[in-house]
Amino acid sequence: MRLLHLRLPYRAPSLYPPYALASRLQDHLRRSLLDLKQQQDNRPDANPYKPTLISFTPLPTYTLGRRQTSPLSDAEAARLSAPVHFPSPPSPSSPTSQQVENVRLPVSILHSPRGGLTTYHGPGQVVLWPILDLNSAQHNKFTVRCYTRLLEKTTIATLAQTFGLKAFTTEDPGVWVRSGTSWSPSNASEAGNGDESCALGGTGEVTDGGENGGGPLAKIAALGVHLRRHVSGLGTAINVDMPGPEVTAEEVNPWARFVACGLEGKTVTSVKGELVKADAQTAKYQQMLNPPAVADRWAETLARNIGVEDVQTVGEEEVVRVLEELVSGGGKGSEELEVGEEERRFVRMMKEELERGKQ
Repeated sequence: MRLLHLRLPYRAPSLYPPYALASRLQDHLRRSLLDLKQQQDNRPDANPYKPTLISFTPLPTYTLGRRQTSPLSDAEAARLSAPVHFPSPPSPSSPTSQQVENVRLPVSILHSPRGGLTTYHGPGQVVLWPILDLNSAQHNKFTVRCYTRLLEKTTIATLAQTFGLKAFTTEDPGVWVRSGTSWSPSNASEAGNGDESCALGGTGEVTDGGENGGGPLAKIAALGVHLRRHVSGLGTAINVDMPGPEVTAEEVNPWARFVACGLEGKTVTSVKGELVKADAQTAKYQQMLNPPAVADRWAETLARNIGVEDVQTVGEEEVVRVLEELVSGGGKGSEELEVGEEERRFVRMMKEELERGKQ
């Protein structure tokens, strides 16, 4: 058995999938798995399910968790929803140009079934949503607590093995580093993969313990879980290349507009930010410093940790075909949510991009 990896395509600097479209795909796949579980209850010979991972980098989006019980004030909503400016990469015709143009992207504010308060997702980040039956006999089984540990340890191992970053968990949700002191070339060789002990009933926590140096705590990956009949939803989001707290201008740093997850006094960081602070020969990691590459590494680690053979990555054309079915009403998506024009526009433009790529 292999882990099916659906990686939603994007084209920087401006063509990113809406968060709502990724959520629609997740709903569709979860409903399909729940239906399959129902069939298997009645027919033991029903087709086995395929453990699946969705990965994507969305348009700028703030999500409000279940603890966000008070509505945003008009001023808060206006502050969050102001467009974000991202630097555009150099033109191929003048790659050495010193002039950097900004791309202006719209911002969405959505509610999420996860716990917690407000967080942010957008360019420079990879969001990873496994869709697993935690009780399936086709791979390692997980309790709810152990599934959370699985997400944490998969992220910790990926960061260590890929970038030499030492990350850990704390009493607050997510994955953290000691900013400025998290990188070491020895971290990659010392990192472990497994969450096998947790799958067998342990917890396998990787906590700070105070040995990670004196740098300030900074969150490098957020985590949120939603389960329905032991079928997982949501997951984790790793900050690959995003502005840090030193960038205070709200028009270019979405994190500067709010207190992430309501954790006063805590800050966020990114993989690239930590490598730069450590003067860690960032060029050595350049090929991996992008969301799709990190998603592929995370998928490989997840496959090992749940006990399946390897990863099958679905091609861009097939992913876009599935998305097109969903936005046109051909799939079992979020029937209660009307398909937005932003979702249709993304699918239409991505189809055009793929067609141009064939010419």
